[in-house]
Amino acid sequence: MTTSCSLVPQNNTIDGNVETPAIDLGEFLTDPDTGEKLQAQLSSSTEQVERAITAATELHRSGVWTRRSVADRVRLLERTAELVEERTAAIAREDSKNNGLPLSISTLFAGGHPDLFRSAATHLKNSSGFEQLPSGAHLHRLAWGPTAVIAPWNAPSFITAKKTAFALAAGAPVIAKPSNWAPSGPNVLAEAISRAIAEVDAPKALFQLVHGGGDVGHLLASDRRIRALAFTGGRAAGSSIAAAASTDFKALQLELGSNNPVIIRADADIDLTAAALVDGFTKLNGQWCESPGSVFVPPHLHDRLVDAILDRTAEIALGRTDDANTTMGPQANEPQLQRMRDTVEFLRGVGGTAVSSTPVPDDSGWFFPPTVVHGISSEQTKSETFGPILTVHRASTDEEALLEANALDTGLAGYVFGADVDAARELATRIDCGENKINSTSLLDLDDHSTQSFWGGSGIGAHGDAELLDFFRGSRIIGVDAPGLPL
Repeated sequence: MTTSCSLVPQNNTIDGNVETPAIDLGEFLTDPDTGEKLQAQLSSSTEQVERAITAATELHRSGVWTRRSVADRVRLLERTAELVEERTAAIAREDSKNNGLPLSISTLFAGGHPDLFRSAATHLKNSSGFEQLPSGAHLHRLAWGPTAVIAPWNAPSFITAKKTAFALAAGAPVIAKPSNWAPSGPNVLAEAISRAIAEVDAPKALFQLVHGGGDVGHLLASDRRIRALAFTGGRAAGSSIAAAASTDFKALQLELGSNNPVIIRADADIDLTAAALVDGFTKLNGQWCESPGSVFVPPHLHDRLVDAILDRTAEIALGRTDDANTTMGPQANEPQLQRMRDTVEFLRGVGGTAVSSTPVPDDSGWFFPPTVVHGISSEQTKSETFGPILTVHRASTDEEALLEANALDTGLAGYVFGADVDAARELATRIDCGENKINSTSLLDLDDHSTQSFWGGSGIGAHGDAELLDFFRGSRIIGVDAPGLPL
């Protein structure tokens, strides 16, 4: 039974109509602070997903929206930004209750959502999709067709907003599906997008929202009418999506996980390094795909580093999401909490020493302290943990550390710490990841115009605003062929 209902209703938006998803998944959305059941998890039925795909397909085939001007698309994006801005507090609250982020952090995230739509509008104005070539031929960059956006539970509204904004900029009808563990913020977002569509007199099927787990994701990925799909989530789910999408070779962007390596050079400032590592592996409660994962440190610095990390984790205020003093919140849900516990038990079982110093609240929520595990081979820690667990390994030289770092199941981010920045930069160029930072573990990209490719097993494609717009578009060249050519 649901004991209270403090979340927004979970609804589909299909061809302009708001309706309840037809299937009860038998699981609950819970309050991460208390474990209290808040709302049943719902899923769209096959029939509801079919109606959404059909509406998107008919819209695309009609050409009604693709014949509208770039100015119309820009107006839609800019009006959406305004309406999202009015709802940032609601989005922040819903996301916080779904993923356990302190409200102060989810508020920062939500505050940036309007700029995602404005950025998409700016990129569209700078790259309208039409170019006259020197030969006189015309190059058109056009939406591939109906597009699916599948978002994760750790950043549900952010991913839904960003991928949707750039797909709309490309001119694609969008069907978004948030995680069944974090649907609430995207429901608020969907209401804003739908209202903007109505206000600018755009087609109702231009944006639709459906719900569910992997089965609904599979329906979207395997349907030949979906011509582009952007997925952010775990490796196993990404592999399933890729397999389902492979039969018709639709455009895929897969942003998957990564066990992100950290190389500590012999000249590193241990206090600075420890502070950055703690900030990194506890950020977003440890639930982010570029969190530092496996640390490689010279043997003579190992104990000092572990002690310095524990000194800092002792200062973390692990607490409720709505407590202004909280610096780290609970894990998102009970299965996520259990994964963290199981991971630590596994690492202990293979000889690791697991230590933590953060006080844990007495509350019955999904609280897990930041934990450092050392004394084991990196062979035991190749995969992403996706939580506040940091493993520390001895590596005698930079070359040994590099070999171990590049042997991980990695590809998104890497980190190097050292006083000699030039030497650290040279080492970072050899880490097989898309973005390698020196002496810091910030969440933000190194440059607003940067492109970060997903290396190795971390996915397909890249993220970067210009690249994201072009991902949703294909090129078509049109012109009068020259007469008399020899071949």
